[in-house]
Amino acid sequence: MTLEILSIGNELLSGHTINSNAAVIGQTLLPHGFFVEKVTLLPDEKALLKKGIEEAMERASFVIATGGLGPTGDDLTRAIIAEIFHTSLVRSDLVAANLIERFGKNLSTLEDQAMIPKGATVIPNPLGTAPGLIVEGKATVFVLPGVPAQMEVMLPAVIAHLEKHCTKLRYVEPLYLSLLSEQQLDPSLRLLEKENPDITIGICPSYGVLSVYVQGKDPQKIAAIRDQVAEKFKTHVFSTESKQIEKALHRWLVKHKKTLAAAESCTGGDLAARLTKQPGSSDYFLGSIVSYSNHLKETALGVSAKTLQARGAVSREVVLEMVAGVRKLSGADFAVAISGIAGPDGGAANKPVGTVWTALSTPDKTFSGRIPLKGSIRTRSSLIRYTVTYLLASFYRYLVHNIEPYA
Repeated sequence: MTLEILSIGNELLSGHTINSNAAVIGQTLLPHGFFVEKVTLLPDEKALLKKGIEEAMERASFVIATGGLGPTGDDLTRAIIAEIFHTSLVRSDLVAANLIERFGKNLSTLEDQAMIPKGATVIPNPLGTAPGLIVEGKATVFVLPGVPAQMEVMLPAVIAHLEKHCTKLRYVEPLYLSLLSEQQLDPSLRLLEKENPDITIGICPSYGVLSVYVQGKDPQKIAAIRDQVAEKFKTHVFSTESKQIEKALHRWLVKHKKTLAAAESCTGGDLAARLTKQPGSSDYFLGSIVSYSNHLKETALGVSAKTLQARGAVSREVVLEMVAGVRKLSGADFAVAISGIAGPDGGAANKPVGTVWTALSTPDKTFSGRIPLKGSIRTRSSLIRYTVTYLLASFYRYLVHNIEPYA
């Protein structure tokens, strides 16, 4: 079984749009044991697009194409798929009825969006107008919208089809760890590979999280090896399902019926945003005060003006007062605080860009420390992401393993 991704659109080739769809598809399929062997970018030009799809169908048994399903003149994918499969476009009453129910009979693109290649299986699109398609022949082609949110919501249907119609050549067991470097983990993984030549183990680092994938032909064996790694590094493991540390923290806080509040400065609410993306976060998350200015630190959180003047907003003393203030204000069981210099400007010799102080307040103790900046963290956005991940991971590790943060 071979699988290829086709990402369609001139905006991808020009660089005006980042090809995030290919990354999401690959990351989503991998834990299910499906491996993408090739990713190809194709333009919105009929001859080149048709040639590209036909060549992909020669190479791969399954092709996932994204883009070109909209109602505009440069959306050519459905018509070209119909031509390749030697069929015609026909009106799908199922798609039309769904569109009428959601958008009404006066939808200007109703007839266009309801047209599909004859014989294709429809993947419903609950977020947009263009349905996804499964077209089977010499190769099976999944045709999905290019809009990332719409594409992602259809991926379960793709995985279900692959699970039903593919014989897996390899299986994958994922493991997600935090507060651990590749250098600390890799020697153990290479030793396991040496002892078990029929398996491979990959590491994917991402801003404070290591994703480990144990791959092989024997599902029981790779699960056992995954468990060996998990046992050896158990105080760093937070999930076997998702690389989002906030999901693991979410489960613990909901289970133990504890509450959390935050005071953020340089992260600008990113911590709160990541927590509240989880359904049910209102069960534990009381809110975050984004005290970006010194004025708001003083008036909302009760940070002392003397402390701010003497130590500066980016300091241990200030985050300790921030975390005390937000915990008192909210009444939460736990509270966290962040203040730093995300850059690219604003640094000084004694506080360079990347200096970030955080604090964690619990019913019994309060901890504070400086985020250890990694060499790969260079941009403002990456620093914010890494800071939030590091703080959430430190919090989770303390809750589950009673390991003090910043030790």
